[in-house]
Amino acid sequence: MRGEVILRLVRLADSGSGMASRGFRRGAIRSLSRDAVRRLAADELDVGTERVQLAFDCRDCLRGNDGSHGQPYLLLDGNPAPVRVSYSRSGDWLLAALSFRPVLLGVDLEDTGSAAFGEDDNIDAVMLTPDERELLARAVDRRRLRAQLWTRKEAVLKSTGHGLRLAPDAVGVADAEGSALLTIWPGSAGERPGVQLVDLQLTPAMADGTAVPPTLAAALAIGGSADPGVIFRETLAVPR
Repeated sequence: MRGEVILRLVRLADSGSGMASRGFRRGAIRSLSRDAVRRLAADELDVGTERVQLAFDCRDCLRGNDGSHGQPYLLLDGNPAPVRVSYSRSGDWLLAALSFRPVLLGVDLEDTGSAAFGEDDNIDAVMLTPDERELLARAVDRRRLRAQLWTRKEAVLKSTGHGLRLAPDAVGVADAEGSALLTIWPGSAGERPGVQLVDLQLTPAMADGTAVPPTLAAALAIGGSADPGVIFRETLAVPR
């Protein structure tokens, strides 16, 4: 059984044209992302894309767990596939994580240029623990640290299936030096998950030289390994 985590970085659309300028609606972007994940998973499973389906499970869902949203999982020929999946999109970029081990898995991708990570209208009030507020107060690049803390929290909450139904400021994801570590987990959410947190260093450019925005920040949460092996694959674009 393959033990590594496979990461796939994908550009969903040409950044020169821009999804917004081409009139993509939110639903269309969501569909494009999900189709990309199916293609990437089929590639790793070495099967036809038509054999792979992407489904969702939303635990304790107040809107009804109808399979349209929540924690993603893969079906192969209608049965559970032997691979775990998590993915995240920021603008034209999508990051997908796959593991052939039956472990907790979550990944998140954010753009540090977002207003949510700036100084005027940020997400500090809903995101930070008291210790993380102290870290931020003495940080040189506060925007980057905000984004990195958020990606860690999202990755953990995706891996457990809680999502943002669990308040981000109830989860601690940094040690005293600011390194990635799950330090606080609310007892009301059950036993603390045995996950490792990894800040991901994205490739600065694709194989053809296409630049990957340096403003992107990403994190991985993976269960069952203190030092998960990571294989990074890149895909320039996913055809529609």
